[in-house]
Amino acid sequence: MIKYIAVADAFANQYVGGAELTTKALLDLKEGQVLKINSHILTEDFIDKNHDKIWIFFNFANLKDNIMIKLAKTVNYSIVEYDYKFCKYRSPDIHKLRDGNQCDCMSQGISSKIKSLFYGYAKKIWFMSEIQRDVFLENVISIKKNNVEVLSSVFSKGDLRFINSISENEKDSNYLILNSSSWIKGTEKCIEFAKSKNLQYELVGNLKYHELLIKMSTSKGLIFKPLGGDTCPRIVIEAKLLGCEILINKNVQHKDEEWFSTKESCEEYLLKNADKFWSWYE
Repeated sequence: MIKYIAVADAFANQYVGGAELTTKALLDLKEGQVLKINSHILTEDFIDKNHDKIWIFFNFANLKDNIMIKLAKTVNYSIVEYDYKFCKYRSPDIHKLRDGNQCDCMSQGISSKIKSLFYGYAKKIWFMSEIQRDVFLENVISIKKNNVEVLSSVFSKGDLRFINSISENEKDSNYLILNSSSWIKGTEKCIEFAKSKNLQYELVGNLKYHELLIKMSTSKGLIFKPLGGDTCPRIVIEAKLLGCEILINKNVQHKDEEWFSTKESCEEYLLKNADKFWSWYE
């Protein structure tokens, strides 16, 4: 029986990114109870037919303004926030780089008011890091402080078992650098850093998920220095669990959180955070 409606711009069978893997890890635990729908095809008629369900919004950049208004008026919903969708660039850092000023998106036009309404009426907003949560509370005044909680990235128990099974693999002398076209991931800066420190490095990209994990398990470390705030990059967590040396910067926003301090505390937290999420709904 369908109990939940899950809305996202893309699901893991459509695009494999860190956000989509977290979404999958959560939704797989409620298989048979969840109806998934892409944000861009959501209609008012669909909302009316499913107004009695519990709605969960993951990435929703493609959600139309009239649909957000309808949802705020009609349904019980919560949000899992992966980045900074109050900003037109989904990143205050990119906003400042491109426009030359601090992000002021929440004071610009009717669409910003509708987005503020949508955040404000959410029964719960789950964030990826404490820093991300605080940035939202500073910029989106409609959000109620008692309705927010930090969740972080979520891993399935199967993926955690797989990671644990390869964590003792013999490591070579390479540091991995994510080969990404996304400005915020800072690939070129990571390469410059590796060269300046005379570190042996290898670019990785276009690998299937478990192939990437195996590659990481045999590598000395990870260089990941994003150019702007990255809320809870999954690849950094994977590197920690696999015993890699992690060379990161302050833009990895979960890096100083207590659960991430050791490999053991990281694994313990990740074994429980999906249950923490669903216990709130039950």
